[in-house]
Amino acid sequence: MTGRASARGSAFRPSREHRRIVFLTGAGLSARAGLPTFRGEDGLWAVHPELERAMHASALPDCIPDLWRVWPGMYAAAQRTGPTPGHRAIARMGAAVITQNVDGLHQTAGNRDVAELHGDAGRAACLGPDCTWSTKLAPGDGERAEDHGAPSLCPVCGAPTRPDVVLFDEMLPADALERAERLAREADLFVAVGTSGVVFPAAQLAPTARRAGARTVLIDVNPEDPVSARAQFDEVITGDAHDVLPQWERALNGVRSSTFLDPFD
Repeated sequence: MTGRASARGSAFRPSREHRRIVFLTGAGLSARAGLPTFRGEDGLWAVHPELERAMHASALPDCIPDLWRVWPGMYAAAQRTGPTPGHRAIARMGAAVITQNVDGLHQTAGNRDVAELHGDAGRAACLGPDCTWSTKLAPGDGERAEDHGAPSLCPVCGAPTRPDVVLFDEMLPADALERAERLAREADLFVAVGTSGVVFPAAQLAPTARRAGARTVLIDVNPEDPVSARAQFDEVITGDAHDVLPQWERALNGVRSSTFLDPFD
């Protein structure tokens, strides 16, 4: 997703007949904002192997300082850089979003209909299994909740607090997953960007959309498994989403130039 390539393999573009466009987005979309992807030679797990270990629910509560040390800072870095051209184009198309990202960039770009499958690194949550307390963070530096504007102990139940991100072996937020499935069923165009979309439960969303009658599209600069992708999606566009999506948006909205609208191109 982060390389530069022209769109190949499909000349598809959405039209005004597509009234309910839904995007499924992953780490590849935010890489342009300077955020690392998780896997691969330069991925977050390779650079910070201790964080991968800390991202397992079985490591709680001992891993909480590692979580505080990394996630609020990543959220703050994303907000400082701001949304990418891809994020802005998705927002200007008025699309709904299902995201595996925790950086808040879709909301910053202007999207209001966002289902966050993996949580929100800009919020704190209670570790207590039955407590719903959460609060917005003021990200800083450090490995304590107080370093990021949150209490270390939940003010409701007294349990430890943590960044509101989903760890390995944790269930996805039920409300976000239910919302994602609803969006997939209601879509007439379903587009996966920055993610292979093959990891469950996200992997069920494109087939769900297709069964409900949506056209399904994958945009990826280098699909990991092109054969599998073409079996799962009606259209596979091999290209950089930060080129493809602004083109789509300009075509839908009748805009000739991106000079003003895409200042980061």
